[in-house]
Amino acid sequence: MSANPTNPSETRPMAQFNPYAPGFDANPYPALEKLRTEAPISYWEQGRGWLVSRYEDAVAVLRDSKRFSPNRADWEFASVLGSAALIPELEELNKSGLFALNAQDHARVRKLVSPALTPRAIERLRPEIQAIVDEILDDVAAKGRLDVVNEFAERIPARVIGSMLKIPKGREELFQDFTNAVVKNFLPGLVAPEEQEILRRHIREGLTLVGETIDDRRRNPLENDILTTLIQTEEQGDKLNKQELLSLVSALIVGGFETTVHLIAFCVYNLLQRPEVLAQVKTEPELLKNLIEEVLRFDNFGKMGIARYTLEDVELGGVHIKKGQMLLLMLNSALRDESTFDKADVFDIRRNTNASIAFGHGAHYCIGANLARLEVQIAVGTLVRRFPELRLVKQPSFGPHPVIRRMEALEVDLRSPSA
Repeated sequence: MSANPTNPSETRPMAQFNPYAPGFDANPYPALEKLRTEAPISYWEQGRGWLVSRYEDAVAVLRDSKRFSPNRADWEFASVLGSAALIPELEELNKSGLFALNAQDHARVRKLVSPALTPRAIERLRPEIQAIVDEILDDVAAKGRLDVVNEFAERIPARVIGSMLKIPKGREELFQDFTNAVVKNFLPGLVAPEEQEILRRHIREGLTLVGETIDDRRRNPLENDILTTLIQTEEQGDKLNKQELLSLVSALIVGGFETTVHLIAFCVYNLLQRPEVLAQVKTEPELLKNLIEEVLRFDNFGKMGIARYTLEDVELGGVHIKKGQMLLLMLNSALRDESTFDKADVFDIRRNTNASIAFGHGAHYCIGANLARLEVQIAVGTLVRRFPELRLVKQPSFGPHPVIRRMEALEVDLRSPSA
């Protein structure tokens, strides 16, 4: 096997890894176990980066912000995903985003943002999220059957974010179009050419809407309002500027949409696969929090892992990796690592999941994790409570997606709803 002199170490095998192989999305775990066992740190030529598949190594990278950075000057893996973002305005906006900032600016912005996204601040959204979920289920209750992905999960995140920002009445549909366009914009390979101009229009109109909302909130602050908190939060005289606020809204959409949709779908699927677990959740609703964490660990919907870039030559797990190279931290593999999780291949709703790194770790821990967890807890809990005879109609189908195991449809039978 010939070595690439500018990329992989000549002393390590190349990864025999194909996340686009038939059946991978439905069950990636045999392939991930093979990686962990045979080549836990190995170079993947197609992705032009190193695959890190063990828990210990992944955590070591996530903890070390001096040698590893999420910031990319040139993301080589973009050649696999397709071109960069379709909309120049969003591309410019991303330069103010958390993942594009240097360590000092990232810490500054994160410190300003954190008060608006604490568990206590997010908990205030519970009544709004509950009302959104109830309304969606009211719409579908009479049908008897439900596609959990398309008719339920996908209808929640945009409405929640719009409610968080208190988008003006009558403009919710415009914000929904904006949200859908932002998500699609970062997956250009999945966008048909005839859709691109529509996406551009929706994004430009949406950015104008969010900008006007920010300006209005500066003039007319509201109590217990996340956008007002973001605008007014100050640290030693420093505040977020409008560009940073727009970037944060965009990040909430991109990071929160797919995460919430798929976590809802994967939680419902894993519940319905295990009648004994479903029975426990019905009698002990507080177990929903455990369910979410165990689904994130046991059946993580990530496919590609999260990227980090070396700031200097490093040794990791006995492998030499050169400065500027990309690492893909395979969290879906790390969270099934037998050396960290006892009986890792067993779904255990009462497991202690304190070691979970599903939402990252350290300085770049996902700022939207509390929001995603609350949305999923309310959505899945309400679905199970209102439709106690819920059952799976058939196995889920998966569609093309470069970086996640995209559940395309999950059909369930609601039977007779309870009062």
